[in-house]
Amino acid sequence: MSENKSAQKSEKELKKRIRQFKKLLKDESEKENFYNEICGSEILVRMEIFLPSANPDKFIDGIFIYMNDSGKIVDAEYYYKEGEEGAITRLTDKDLKIVSDLFQDEFSLEIE
Repeated sequence: MSENKSAQKSEKELKKRIRQFKKLLKDESEKENFYNEICGSEILVRMEIFLPSANPDKFIDGIFIYMNDSGKIVDAEYYYKEGEEGAITRLTDKDLKIVSDLFQDEFSLEIE
């Protein structure tokens, strides 16, 4: 499936879910049934690291680091913004290992 078709399908599915959520807000028993059908959830904490830039007014970049509830880095994305243009790229497994090795010991996570 092309990226554009995937994005369109995602938008369509999101709209369906939002309509469903609105209905659930109006019916307590349906909302309870919905909660009981949820098969699971996961806590992910996103940290944003603003990388040093020689000219931050012109170009900025950084890394979004995603940690699970154990404090382990499980995913990361690199972003950059130059003027009004920018992009976000998910790190490959190889690059994620490098980022994890560099930052894992610098952050701790305590969830109560």
